[in-house]
Amino acid sequence: MMRTHPYLDGHELRDGKLWVNGEHRFLKTGKPLRNYGDADEVESIIEELPIIASKGYDNLALNCYWHHLNPTGDGQIEKSVEPLSRLIQAIHDHGMYTSLSVETYGVGGGQIPAGFWEAHPESIAINHEGKVVRDTEYGYNSAVPSLFSKAYLEASRRYMTNIVSALGAENFLYVETTVEPQYMGAQWLDFSDEAKAAYEKWLAENSRPEALPFPEEFPAIPEFLHSTAWNCFRANALAEWVNEDARALRAGAYDGGHLWIASDYLDAEEKTMPQRCGDPVELLRNMSETDIVQINWSWCNVNRRPNKKAYERVRQVMKETGRDWVITEHMTINGSDYYENEMVELLENTLQNSTRFGWEFVDIAADRDDPSTKPNQVIPGDFKPQHFSVYDANWNPKPPMQVVESTWDEWMEKVKAPSVITS
Repeated sequence: MMRTHPYLDGHELRDGKLWVNGEHRFLKTGKPLRNYGDADEVESIIEELPIIASKGYDNLALNCYWHHLNPTGDGQIEKSVEPLSRLIQAIHDHGMYTSLSVETYGVGGGQIPAGFWEAHPESIAINHEGKVVRDTEYGYNSAVPSLFSKAYLEASRRYMTNIVSALGAENFLYVETTVEPQYMGAQWLDFSDEAKAAYEKWLAENSRPEALPFPEEFPAIPEFLHSTAWNCFRANALAEWVNEDARALRAGAYDGGHLWIASDYLDAEEKTMPQRCGDPVELLRNMSETDIVQINWSWCNVNRRPNKKAYERVRQVMKETGRDWVITEHMTINGSDYYENEMVELLENTLQNSTRFGWEFVDIAADRDDPSTKPNQVIPGDFKPQHFSVYDANWNPKPPMQVVESTWDEWMEKVKAPSVITS
């Protein structure tokens, strides 16, 4: 199936790849993590663009956090986007694409605007013990909203529509839904009153005679937590969250343009998958609005080896449904989680299992806090950089990134070679 870009002539997605005027284009994407509501921070990126462009980046993905641009959390853009619009134009002037990413969930670093919580404290998620949820899994301690909260869904999607409209959909190669959509892997979600209502409505619409009733008291019993119907419902609800977010992003296009939508698919340690996704295959089956599936984890950060089961599930659903998804990776590497001696196996795994859309590197910045006297070690657990960037203070690639950049031409020869799917 071919999908032409609504705004870029000669651009199409076909066979899971990006084609530009009939030639396969493999993207080197950088994601600079900044406060795009701060004019000074935006200006600093503009000044760094010649360096970034010289490193061969094709695409910069701008992660516009909700709380940076809409502190009151009502979905209206409150900070000037004029600096951000100048940045986008400057990126294009340097021969690069821009892509838009949003972070509208309170897990893994994203935050919900403080003003939203002041207005809607009841929107917080409830875990299986009946307690309000904070992000203890990733260590940010941010409040986590219920994915069934009507107030949260309306405000976050209003923000998505407004940010696309304010910046112009025509300026983006693709637009991403929120980073790493999941419930969480360290506890069971969600047991809010709105989650209960949604579950009971779903049961009324679907014949599930084996389904157990929603818990009347906490903690919820293990039989319910692991029940097939509950986790099928959760997977369907998670997929619908992604789908409706995608529709909200597309609604910001001035002409209703389709937009290419990228969505992360989080497939981590298998023991955590029911908590995170319910039924992961059911989640994928119902992700109907996605063009580009960004796999996380493509590399198992616990066992330090390729995570091929993530790709296997995506391809299973592609075969079942006939979808021509682009398969790529969320955050191919960052500056803190990977080691030099792993890079060849990690990158070759992505080429063996993806459809060769490109690689994404996070964070694209000079690491002001990284002591040059302490290079990254090859033994996991010894020393990790103090910053997420893949570059040191002088814009030199850190050892894992050096494996990529020092032999980029050789890697591109592998990209051009016929794909051999091993999953």
